[in-house]
Amino acid sequence: MDKYLELKGVHFNYFTRKSEFNAINNLSFCVDRGEFISIVGPSGCGKTTILSLIAGLYEPTSGEILLEGKKINNIDIGYMFQKDQLFEWRTIYKNITLGLELKDRSCINKERDRIDCLLKKYGIFDFKNKYPRELSGGMRQRVALIRTLAVKPKILLLDEPFSALDYQTRLDLCDDVKRIITEQEQTAILVTHDISEAVSLSDRVIVLTKRPAEIKQDIKLDFTTDLTPFERRKDVNFSNYFNYIWRTLNEER
Repeated sequence: MDKYLELKGVHFNYFTRKSEFNAINNLSFCVDRGEFISIVGPSGCGKTTILSLIAGLYEPTSGEILLEGKKINNIDIGYMFQKDQLFEWRTIYKNITLGLELKDRSCINKERDRIDCLLKKYGIFDFKNKYPRELSGGMRQRVALIRTLAVKPKILLLDEPFSALDYQTRLDLCDDVKRIITEQEQTAILVTHDISEAVSLSDRVIVLTKRPAEIKQDIKLDFTTDLTPFERRKDVNFSNYFNYIWRTLNEER
């Protein structure tokens, strides 16, 4: 594996008219090409801020973020939010091709066969002319993921994309998302409050301290590679990792 994404000594301060506070403190970690990592930490510790920094929405106060050895460019990033953010007045197909349309309208024709292949492969093709309101919550999130992958991002950022769904739909969608990301050989970073979600999906889990966020633990997960997220939850190692991360999160800084 190669050093694909690097955060090197990243600090980030928020400024208001009256004050300044340190949100991220000397954060350094790497993500290999094709790796899936999760970031967990106490509420308000800066998990989503880290995604915003990687996405280029914020500039680090100091330190650097590199992709393939170069300063990261936000056109290389795909971002999947807590809500699907689908436009209700556009068909499913037009929602999926929105990113391509914004980049270059001519891309849509060039990529039409690839988009149709994604739609067929992941069970969306028969719904492509429907509107978001006609789909279930889980199906809408699957559409949001395919829309994000349609622009061929180098890094996929996932900001609690399952949090608005009921428990059973979350379990089903975790399996779908993991399968799609693995088949597309996508490098992904998930932010979540759900330890079970992190352990079931990831190759590694990064545990953060309270704000200002620092890395408390970087945990490599060792599961049989062909287990689905749901199957991982039944593996004997699952509870061991869950309990260890739970204790780590609840220890004093």
